[in-house]
Amino acid sequence: MTFIATVIARDGVAVIADSLVTAMHRTVEERDFLRFLKNKSKKSKKKEIIITAREMSKLFKLRPSHTRDYESKLFEYDEFTAITTSGVARICDKRIEEVLFKMIEKNKKDKGYSRKKIETKAKELCEFLQGEVEKHIKKYDYFSGVKFLLTHFNKGKNKTSVYKINMFASTKKDLGNRKKIVEFVKAAKYERVVCEGQNRISEKVLFGDLITVWGLIPKMVEKIIKDFKIDSKKIPKDYVNSLRKDDAIMTQSMWRDVKMFRLTELSLQQAVDLANLLMNIEIDFQKYTESIPTVGGVVKLSTINKNGFEFISGDKIVKPINI
Repeated sequence: MTFIATVIARDGVAVIADSLVTAMHRTVEERDFLRFLKNKSKKSKKKEIIITAREMSKLFKLRPSHTRDYESKLFEYDEFTAITTSGVARICDKRIEEVLFKMIEKNKKDKGYSRKKIETKAKELCEFLQGEVEKHIKKYDYFSGVKFLLTHFNKGKNKTSVYKINMFASTKKDLGNRKKIVEFVKAAKYERVVCEGQNRISEKVLFGDLITVWGLIPKMVEKIIKDFKIDSKKIPKDYVNSLRKDDAIMTQSMWRDVKMFRLTELSLQQAVDLANLLMNIEIDFQKYTESIPTVGGVVKLSTINKNGFEFISGDKIVKPINI
């Protein structure tokens, strides 16, 4: 996992990314196995417990197992555009860095590139990534997914645009069905902070309980329909959204707790400070949990304003702390 974020200011934008790479392996925890055996023994009328291969396989979950090489996850895509990555470190035997630089070099050779709209640039990047991940799946059968944030500052309009690019986990079956693996969507105007990766704590800080309840509503409706065997066709299509607008559920206190909507007119310095704060929250909270660290390493921080892209920290090798 990782943590990447874009914080929009009135006169530019701050972009941040960590560099920790966490290896994921399928493992089973002792407490889960003992709980399984206990439940299995209750249901068994015999003294012995029989475990099928399918049951054993289901016990293994994909979990972080250890950290390894630091990876670059924040890049200058062009003079006024940055890209950050969260997810797998390699595509088709190439590091993400190599994959992106291949596209960057291609853009440099395109004489009309500077005149293209940022949405066109995002679309072309997605088409390029689609081709790369297709080659990966043909070779390895499976792709576990990557998320990108493409952040662009329009110097003429003094305006920032952020595009969320999602490369979905996919298999050869998805290729056969001609499923689109790479998609992009523009962040909403109210999203002055856009985060991806290991960002649950940051989301709670920015959205309070609102985002939790927002996500729970459709799941609860689905569960009620299933438990009481309700004909889903009788439920109006806009019913879930109507619940999200219901003052009895989405209370005024929840809306007041949302900090995101108040993040207006930040200076570029404030945006840099906030990006760094959110990163430190995600890193520091790990110290008090059972899980291995999934965010950390060298933190890269950059800005984009009328003067273009500039690294603030993390892009240079520095002397050791004890010297």
